[in-house]
Amino acid sequence: MSAAKPPLLRLDVAAMPLTVARVASILAHRQFDVVTMDVAAPVDGLRTITIEVDTADDIRLQQLVQFLNRSPDVVRVVRLADAASIRQGKVRV
Repeated sequence: MSAAKPPLLRLDVAAMPLTVARVASILAHRQFDVVTMDVAAPVDGLRTITIEVDTADDIRLQQLVQFLNRSPDVVRVVRLADAASIRQGKVRV
């Protein structure tokens, strides 16, 4: 049996100079261990950030999504589902 993959979040954020630093600050303040953070080039005033966080606590992850959604720089947060989560019915796509 393989270990569960860390959850992935995709954030659409404003393409402002300090936005990535603000998102990183939120993650640090909420004490999340970030496995990977991929920052895409800005397109049409938005930048996409994909974050893989090291947590198995679904409630804590939901709280992080809600907290990120409150940030004025964040346009949208989407939790990307892996195949195991879909099979178990944890995430709907």
